[in-house]
Amino acid sequence: MARHVVVLAGGSGTRLWPRSREKSPKHLLTLHGRQSLLQSTFERVRRLTENVYVVTEQSQVESIRVQLPQLTQARFIIEPARRGTASALGLAALAIAERDPQATMLSVHADHYLGEDEDAYLLTLDTEARWAEERRALVTVGLRPPYASTAFGYIQVGSPVDEDGAVHRVKAFVEKPDLKTAERYLSSGGYLWNLGLFSWPVDVLFAEMATHAPALYQGLERVKESRRAGRTDDADAAYKALPTQAIDYAVLERTTNLLVVGATFEWHDLGSWADLHDILEQDEAGNFVEGESVLIDSKNCMIHSPNKLVAAVGLEDMVVIETDDAILICPKARSQDVKLIVDRLKQMGKTEYL
Repeated sequence: MARHVVVLAGGSGTRLWPRSREKSPKHLLTLHGRQSLLQSTFERVRRLTENVYVVTEQSQVESIRVQLPQLTQARFIIEPARRGTASALGLAALAIAERDPQATMLSVHADHYLGEDEDAYLLTLDTEARWAEERRALVTVGLRPPYASTAFGYIQVGSPVDEDGAVHRVKAFVEKPDLKTAERYLSSGGYLWNLGLFSWPVDVLFAEMATHAPALYQGLERVKESRRAGRTDDADAAYKALPTQAIDYAVLERTTNLLVVGATFEWHDLGSWADLHDILEQDEAGNFVEGESVLIDSKNCMIHSPNKLVAAVGLEDMVVIETDDAILICPKARSQDVKLIVDRLKQMGKTEYL
């Protein structure tokens, strides 16, 4: 049973505006080290298998080709429109099943950051794929939360299915709770963050979709039939008509055939400037500065300004990001809300989000 890895690379990364834009989202940026997040992810998963695909949208294809020249056209899975991870993963499963109906599929995100222990990460992916194959199940990876967060889905851990207690049944799958609920989950000790790292046999995924998301399943069937008949326009129209849903809501919260493998590696979502600040090298005052600066009595700040001198007095826990056409200033505690600026720019008819 061959294994195929799908790298999801279609998002826009609005919380890292103004560096991340619609046409150059965060997975294409070099935020840490010498490679973009996409390049790092691709090189990492190639250690598992040569069967690696990238799911993206048409507007990002050329940029991805530049960053991954070794990726052949056959390994691109291009969405006709954004329809959420349920549709994107379904489209990827169609492409993989056409080549290998018995394949095991693994799904990872292009914009996650890992620490130095890649071996632990790859071992975890291998473990979840093995359990997906042996149990004919959907399998996800969960991380014990270091703090309460409303930015992640949570997995309520059920009974163990292996002797070591590293793999459990999932008792409940809950998407992004409010803070009070997240704090309760943390104190209980029985919940894990969902990392969005999935594995399943492709036919098992389709069976679960048919049961729990029939409109999605039937739409994907129409996509498949149209493509087989060579009706590309009909296939694209069928895909655009799919419901916009995350795989979490469409299937994972509803299925009873879900296992979770515990993560043993360092992991960061990089969902905000505060998250990025946490992994970057800081000075003795807790500041990260890229560019020239004069900081007086300032601490715990994230400053990126390669083109202009930044001078600050008494600045604390702030984000300052400068690009050619925009400057972002916000408290680190509000950095998750940067996406609201992108929403407002769209409403105003501005182009700086592109």
